[in-house]
Amino acid sequence: MKLVNVLLLKDVPKLGKAGDVVRVRWGYAKNYLIPRGLAVEATPSVLKQWENRQRMKEISLKKRKAKMEQVAKRLAGERLQFVLKTNEEGKPFGSVSAKDVADKLREMGYEVEKSQVLLEEAIGEFGTHEVEIKLHPEVVAKVKVKVDPEE
Repeated sequence: MKLVNVLLLKDVPKLGKAGDVVRVRWGYAKNYLIPRGLAVEATPSVLKQWENRQRMKEISLKKRKAKMEQVAKRLAGERLQFVLKTNEEGKPFGSVSAKDVADKLREMGYEVEKSQVLLEEAIGEFGTHEVEIKLHPEVVAKVKVKVDPEE
């Protein structure tokens, strides 16, 4: 029974995660892992390429994080203003949703999707509210949202 080291390209249940070097039977590697694109034979050149690719990915992620930190600083100074109609009791008729916040930020030139606006429920009260925007897994910006009654 011949064993071979393979580099996993994708997560494989009960075997390992992408980037792991695991020792498996040659038949399993040749007939299952390699043809499905789950692994490649772990030769020195393949391992070196993988390390270089991971290093480049890490550099790219650091640059993206730094860029998002700059955007977060700019966002912190922004104030979004929404005007809602009122009902007979003077309470807001309607609410401001995550989509509304994302749309307003896009109008202002920020690349923000609705899913990045961390709003548990729509804002249904007048006043100033602080809303978090998740720009990056490690970067969250806070923006002020002011809801005023229509005059």
